Amino acid sequence: MIQEIINFVKELEEDYPEVFDLNKKPSPGLHFWVELDEEGHWKNNQPKEGTDYVVYDGKEDLTEKHILASKYEDLGRRLGNNMNKVLDKKKQIFSCSPFVVSYKLKSYVNDKLDGVGEHKIINLLNFYFNNSQAICIDQEKISLIEKSNAFKQVIPEVLHIVRNLKRVDENNNVNQDSLLESFKEDFYLNFYLINASLDDYQVAQNNYLQQKLFNVNDYNSDKEITSDTWGVSDFINGTGAKFTKKTFLQHKTGSFYKGVAGRIQAKDSLYLNKFDLLQNSRVLPNPLPIFIDKNEFKNNKEIVSVFNNEGERKFTYPQLLKAIFNKNDNRILGNYYLLNMSRGVVNDFDFVSNFHYNVKGFDIKNILQFSKKKELVKTIPIHNVFGFENTIVAKIFNNSLVKVKDDSISYNYFNDIDPNYVSGGDLMANTILRFRKAFYDFIYKSQNQAITSTMFDEIMLASIFCDLRQDEYKDGYHTKENNIKEKLNIWFSLYNKFSNQSKNRENMENSFKSLLERIELIANNDDQFLDENNVGEFLFAAGQVIYFLLSKSKASNPSHALLEPYLQKSNAVQLQNAIANAINAYKHEISFYKDRFERLAGQILAFQTKENLKNYQRYLLAGYFAPAVMYKKAENVELNEVSHN
Repeated sequence: MIQEIINFVKELEEDYPEVFDLNKKPSPGLHFWVELDEEGHWKNNQPKEGTDYVVYDGKEDLTEKHILASKYEDLGRRLGNNMNKVLDKKKQIFSCSPFVVSYKLKSYVNDKLDGVGEHKIINLLNFYFNNSQAICIDQEKISLIEKSNAFKQVIPEVLHIVRNLKRVDENNNVNQDSLLESFKEDFYLNFYLINASLDDYQVAQNNYLQQKLFNVNDYNSDKEITSDTWGVSDFINGTGAKFTKKTFLQHKTGSFYKGVAGRIQAKDSLYLNKFDLLQNSRVLPNPLPIFIDKNEFKNNKEIVSVFNNEGERKFTYPQLLKAIFNKNDNRILGNYYLLNMSRGVVNDFDFVSNFHYNVKGFDIKNILQFSKKKELVKTIPIHNVFGFENTIVAKIFNNSLVKVKDDSISYNYFNDIDPNYVSGGDLMANTILRFRKAFYDFIYKSQNQAITSTMFDEIMLASIFCDLRQDEYKDGYHTKENNIKEKLNIWFSLYNKFSNQSKNRENMENSFKSLLERIELIANNDDQFLDENNVGEFLFAAGQVIYFLLSKSKASNPSHALLEPYLQKSNAVQLQNAIANAINAYKHEISFYKDRFERLAGQILAFQTKENLKNYQRYLLAGYFAPAVMYKKAENVELNEVSHN
């Protein structure tokens, strides 16, 4: 992975160098340029806002001076997100350059802004500058060392002036309050020596990085670090000085140097740092495809440039690929590594030989024949793999794995999952944790074998159980009924779309239609009987009867949760006993539907099988949520009786 990232950054430097300047913002706080005269005295000692210094609050629009400040700041920035790599022994100064001094406001002043903090910073300057000069400046560059020393000497004077700076508003009115009093305590105070060129800054930064980019120096190939020195990279590497003393943290395979595998050269560690900076600037999509075939290197530039064409509002990775494939629907992407990282942690890194954007046969049909707002639900077309993600994956995981809200989409493929914030609680949270990696591989890496039919069945059952348990009956309708029917449509429409070891897996769309016709025929004819060898037909009919019985309930909340105890029965006798008890409870409510009900109920109670009914739960669900055949016929009978009167 490391070498692929190094090659990726090298290639971007050649083909898309401007990417390294994108999205640059200075840190919130003060950015102050110090200019020295020929004798090393402070020259611009009556500083003007907008010329000698700028203030950034983290929100305002950037000026050219703000962008310049960001460039100076980057060239003096410490390595990493902690203070382990700084050059100040007290870890109060954040910068790591002999031409920059940077620290947070809280390190500078106390509550009364009386200057006590100035002395704390001033007392750190000697060590900081001696250390930074030794590391960052070639000792033969006497003039640069002299400039750095002069810069150090004027810092106390600069700090005194800065403490008394007043903020000037857009109408050039001077605010009587101190500029620093308007700052938050985590705002930065940054001072840059303007007498050193940006090239000098860059050389100093490279020298600093070369010395500090290795995790520890115990495993270096040379005592003095050069660009060719081999060592252990600090990039996504937790190896510490005590590494070799902890047996279970040691690598046991691969090539070793003093017990450590995977060293790289210092010059390559610079590219890893540039990659880290690109990630921090949010100019790289996540996940990130890294093409390894030289003939396809152009794809690296195209993907990164398209991602950044959106400016502040970045594409999601699916939106990015959609934009690319919209240009050429027949194009092929392949031979790349897909890297997914968050907060410096590698979530996933895997090779993608061929990415399939378009999909066929994933349309969701209205198999259950249900309506919304008195209109029959139409087929939902799924044209590409991200349509599958946004429509199907979002639905079956209760909008918690893929969360669609208004025009925004968020993903939880690698984040922590809190059951308290998941619709469906522990059951859905555990289901997401168990299966989300398979869906990530299926969608983002075109690993068609990642999702199996057995896995899909388990997910759909768990998802429907979550809805059953949360259903409430309010204002004449069930709050989760449409959700459940939509999920059954998804389940049955895609029943044969995933990898399956059994060659005899049925077509649930056709089975549903034939079962509905069969049960209607049996309910209305004395000479029609359940197939004694068809457990699915038995459970479909049972679902119809259970729905009919529960619809007679006078409970205050006759929700679909009442179905769950029936679904939990593992054998026919248990289920038949539960149905018999319900018949006894609701028999006084059965009137016009008696003949139809008696035909189905009688055959269900007489059915014999030793099969484990939990392997056929889909049929009971299908029968329960299918159009009710008894109610359909009852309407006709009622009309006929009225006409006879």
